[in-house]
Amino acid sequence: MTQKKLYIFLLVSTISSIGFITLLFILTQKELQRDYSFKREFLYKFPKKINELNLEYKAFYIAGTDNDKIYLGNPKSPSFITVLDTALKKRSTIRLSIDKDSILLRSPQLRITPPFFFLIDGTVPYIFRGSTKDWKGYSILETPLYFNNVQVIDSITLAIKALSSKTNEYALGTIHLSAPPTMTLSHKLLQKQVDGVFCVDGTLQFNKQLQQLIYTYRYRNQYIVATKNLKLHQLGKTIDTISQAQLKVGIIKNEQKLVAPALMVNKYSATFGNYLFVNSKRLGRKESIPLWEKSSVIDVYDISKNQYEFSFYVEDIGKSKLKTFCVLHNKFFGLIGNHIVIYKLDNRFKTLK
Repeated sequence: MTQKKLYIFLLVSTISSIGFITLLFILTQKELQRDYSFKREFLYKFPKKINELNLEYKAFYIAGTDNDKIYLGNPKSPSFITVLDTALKKRSTIRLSIDKDSILLRSPQLRITPPFFFLIDGTVPYIFRGSTKDWKGYSILETPLYFNNVQVIDSITLAIKALSSKTNEYALGTIHLSAPPTMTLSHKLLQKQVDGVFCVDGTLQFNKQLQQLIYTYRYRNQYIVATKNLKLHQLGKTIDTISQAQLKVGIIKNEQKLVAPALMVNKYSATFGNYLFVNSKRLGRKESIPLWEKSSVIDVYDISKNQYEFSFYVEDIGKSKLKTFCVLHNKFFGLIGNHIVIYKLDNRFKTLK
């Protein structure tokens, strides 16, 4: 073997060894994150991806749905709505008209529940409401009310999460858009474990079919089901065993912040009919690490029975993983990178309305 070939051989061997060690490290780290105390039930036949569409932009979010439409918003262009049919074959754009010449673009969010739409930012704050017939929005927030995680209950009621001036902790509540608008907070629904701010972080949804609020904690294995009047209906548990939020909070430059990465349990959730769909970040017993690395897992719960039903995978697209999603009847819509995908769920969801 010549000296040149020897160098090439040694170089290839070194690179291969480093790659192998790196792979072993990654797999070992995943094994350390595996929770052996639970096992998911995967359907014999996975939900099938039936279509996908390249949106050519990553910042889209799901602003709402109708019987045959998906509405997408863009935080950098809040006056424009992208409308897709539920087969992802037709695409159009709607431009909103609001009764102010300019608004502060800090954290604008569109919420579309036909026949009404809302353009909302609880950090500025402002609320515009209008009809989906003409897409003209009018300012209806006369006094400043600060909030986040907003969902629409009906044309005059919003569900929100807000920082309570009474406790300096987050609480769930409602805003009634009467004259003047009023905010009501419940200090009983969210349960503090560490600081009452980061430890109660989660995803707020409103289930139109059941007329209930659902809040899924991000850092513990629990979700809350409450009435529109902020009364606890039931507490549910996700199938993993992380019941205590594992995070470290400190003060940095006079601000309370996470000083170390927190252990995420439930990344995002959506609801439709009797079901809650949760994107879990916990690896269960006997699950394939290679499959886990290239997919996102969705755990499905029957809210009416307060029980876990089954799980399924949503494939990554390139290096992009599932961000947010919604369910409409028997179709699952997910945003992955700059794509939107459709998965068809099994027959039990056909009758959901």
